Amino acid sequence: MVIRVQAKRAIFKPAPYDTRRGSRGLPGWLILFLIGILLGGGGVLFLQASYGEKRLSLAETQKLTEELKNLTVEKQTLQTKVDESQKVLDAEISVRDTKIKELTSSLSTAESLIGPLREQLNLFAQTLPFDPRYGPIGVSTSLFTQGKNSTKLSYLVWLLQENAQKPEFKGWLELSFEGRYANGRVETITLPRIAVKLNHFLHVTGTTDLPAGFTATRANAKVIAEDGKRQVTWRVLPVQVK
Repeated sequence: MVIRVQAKRAIFKPAPYDTRRGSRGLPGWLILFLIGILLGGGGVLFLQASYGEKRLSLAETQKLTEELKNLTVEKQTLQTKVDESQKVLDAEISVRDTKIKELTSSLSTAESLIGPLREQLNLFAQTLPFDPRYGPIGVSTSLFTQGKNSTKLSYLVWLLQENAQKPEFKGWLELSFEGRYANGRVETITLPRIAVKLNHFLHVTGTTDLPAGFTATRANAKVIAEDGKRQVTWRVLPVQVK
């Protein structure tokens, strides 16, 4: 009996690491990946060109650089002026502070002198005579002097209240001068009223100009109440011509 063995056909099984495979094109997934990169890059460039910040040209860049340089110079100039102004201000403040110190020192000195003088004045006022016949406010003493051949007349009037404990008096002092001109014409010249306020005493002093050629012979001193109507005191006093 004869047994026949038929040879089996060889079946091709490529080895996983066989390098002898035939050459083929790029894989599809790689092509898609590259296309995606290209599309993405193009989209980014499109967005930047359409909505992104615009890039300056060379001329615009040079212009901005020049403007920045000018602004820097202007800032430095302004800063220099500010520094100079600050120095001037500091110097003026220093001078002002020095003057304030000097004036404060002078004021302190004056106050130290005024105190004793005020006390002496109070003592002097206590020695002034008061005549109750002329009212509650008296013209204690006075001095009226006109320069010879001059229109200037100076006056000093002491007003005195009998009791220093009485309420403060407020009113007006009215001065008028009787006299004559060189041609013999007689006239009375009245000065504007002077506001007065006193507790115990008050001295009123000043200078006035009389008309040319007028020589005063006597003065009328009237003390009028605050309402400007009621007369409180009236005195007739001589005028000295020197």
